[in-house]
Order: sequence, then C-alpha cells, then structure tokens
Amino acid sequence: MNSSESDDGWLPLRRINQDMVFEDKKNILLSNQIILFVLNTSHYMTDLIYALYFLSFCERKGSNEPENGIQTEDHRWDVTEQLAEIRKQLYALVYQVRTNFRQLLDECKHTRVESAPKFRRLVDWNLVCVLGVINDLLISEMRHLSMSLALQLHNCMMGFSNLYQFLKKIPLQHQYQITKPQLDALLHALGTELIPSWKLQLDLLNYKLFSTLSCNDSIVEEYRKNTGDTRPNLKSGDGFKVLVNWLKDEIIGDVTL
Repeated sequence: MNSSESDDGWLPLRRINQDMVFEDKKNILLSNQIILFVLNTSHYMTDLIYALYFLSFCERKGSNEPENGIQTEDHRWDVTEQLAEIRKQLYALVYQVRTNFRQLLDECKHTRVESAPKFRRLVDWNLVCVLGVINDLLISEMRHLSMSLALQLHNCMMGFSNLYQFLKKIPLQHQYQITKPQLDALLHALGTELIPSWKLQLDLLNYKLFSTLSCNDSIVEEYRKNTGDTRPNLKSGDGFKVLVNWLKDEIIGDVTL
C-alpha cells in the first residue's frame, strides 16, 4: 500500500489541500458529513427498536392501560403482536441500511470523489416516511408511560427530518457548482451545528431509554431470571452497564455497524 494512503484505504484529509482539485475536495468533505448522517440514522433506528421493545413489554405486562382502565387480554395480545411485527420490519430495515452502507464503503474504499450522492441515497424518502410513522406511533403510546421519552422521540424525529431536507437540497452533481465560501458554510452548518445537535438528542434518547428500561421491575426480573445476576443496583455503575449490554443483545443481537 502506498504510504500516503490511510490504513483502511481511504484518502486522509491531510492530503486534500495538497493533491486535489476543489471539486474532488468538495465531494470528499461532504461525503464525510453524509456518512455521519447515515451512521446516526442507523443508531436512531436501533433506538426506535429499543423503544418498541419497551412499549411491547409494557403491553404484554398490562402496564400501558387506556385511560378508562378497560383492556381485554385479546386486545393486549393483538397490540403486542402488532408491535412485534413492526419491530421485526424495522430490524430488517436496519440490517438493509447497514449492509448497503458496508458494501458502498468497500466500493468507495480508495476514493470518495464521486461517492457523496451514493451515500446520500442510502437514506431515501421511503425510509424517512417509515421512521416518521413509527416515531409518531411511539410518541402516541409512550405518553401514557413516559412524557419525557415521548418528547425526546419528537426532538429526534425533528432533527432527523431537518437534516434529511438540508442534505437533499445540496447540489452534489458535477453540473452544479459550489463555491469555496458556500462549501465552508455547508460544512459549518453540518459539522458544527446540525449533526452535533442531532447526535446530542440521539444520545439523550438512548440514555433515557435504557434508564427507563433499567427501572422497569418486570424487565429487571426477566434479566435476573436469564442471567442469575443478584447484584442489588442495576440502575447505575457496572450493574447498569451489564444490564444495558444484555438488553442490546436481547433486542438487537449481532446487527452491528
């Protein structure tokens, strides 16, 4: 391998100013931000799966009762089955996005000068609509269980939608020219403002989800039954970390990126 290349076959950023024309530099820098968006979208999807698991668990245990307190066993079973099916479909979508991402990453291993539009297409309008429907469903049902989680789900969906619309409007094709000041403004908006602020909301959602899961007596009981863990505190410290890792394996399995 040429010593000027990075270990993973991607051109290092330090070479951009020295060796590349502006058009190639533009595409690589924008690809970096779009890749971050795809990665964060993948993590957002897994958080929605965790939220669906929590909601399904509450339905199964009867802790998400309607306001009038009337809910038959058959109804509860139907809702649980529907949530399980949604979770299964979302799981398949996560797997598809991550598989397509890895394949594209391999195809573009030695150059990213024309890869920005390809990475952007990994998150299409159909996926945005599907995640929007699931997110709205979760918010509607989660209000009965945790208003804080419902609000956080709303914040994450708004950040996701805004970023998708922003990226969609960036002219990436060669026939459209972007000046250096325009590129600097785009990179600042994406790398300093939009993506970091959305990532913060996603991190908060992830933390709130697992904090809520660790405080659910039925889930903790299920964990102890399966692992034999008897430590008294599972809400913080090492106990919390072990419980979170067990939940991730139980809910997501080996679909990693």
